Amino acid sequence: MPVFNAGLYLEECIKSVLRQSLANFEFLIINDGSTDNSLKIIKKFQKIDDRIICITRENKGLIYSLNEGINLSKGAYIARMDADDVCYPERLEKQYDFMKKNHLDICGGDYQVICEKGLPIKNLIVPKKESEILLSLASNVPFAHPSVMIKKEFLSSNNLRYGIFGHKYAEDLDLWVRMYQAGAKFGNLSIPLIKYRHVNNSS
Repeated sequence: MPVFNAGLYLEECIKSVLRQSLANFEFLIINDGSTDNSLKIIKKFQKIDDRIICITRENKGLIYSLNEGINLSKGAYIARMDADDVCYPERLEKQYDFMKKNHLDICGGDYQVICEKGLPIKNLIVPKKESEILLSLASNVPFAHPSVMIKKEFLSSNNLRYGIFGHKYAEDLDLWVRMYQAGAKFGNLSIPLIKYRHVNNSS
C-alpha cells in the first residue's frame, strides 16, 4: 500500500486490513515522502501489529512505490490497496480462495464508491466472465485497481512491472494488457471487496 499524505483516512484503512478474516499476510506500507501525520499513524499501528512492514523515504511517485512493493513482497499473492479506501472483512480470504480454485493470475471484484466522509454513493459491478473482462480492456479497466490480487510468480516470470514501457498514466491498464499478452488468466468476484473513496484527487 503506497501512502502519500493520507492521514485523514489512513487509520480506518489500516484497521480494515488488520481485521481481515485471513490473518496470515505481510502488510507492506510504503510512505512515499508524506508531509502530514501519515508516518506517525503507520508507526502507531506497527507497534501493535508485527505484520506491518513500513518503508519510508523521499517522494518517488506512485509507479515507483508500486514496483517497490512488488519487489519487496515475500508472499505468493500480492493484494493492492490504497490508503484512503476500506477493505471488507473477508476480502483477502475470498480472493485467495477464488484465485486458487480457478487458477487465476489476477482477480478483482465489485466495489462500493463512498464519499470523502465515508457515505455510500453507488455500487459498481465489474465484468465477471473472462471474455467480458478481456473485451473491457479495449475501452475501460476491468478492475478497480486497489481491489486486485495478483499472483507474484506470474509477474516475476514474465518480467512485468508497472510503467516499464514508459506509461506514466493508466499504469494499471497498461499492466493488465501486458499480463493478457503474456497469457494471464483473469477473473472477478461477484461480491464487493472494497469501499473505494472518491476524493478530489481520485482517478
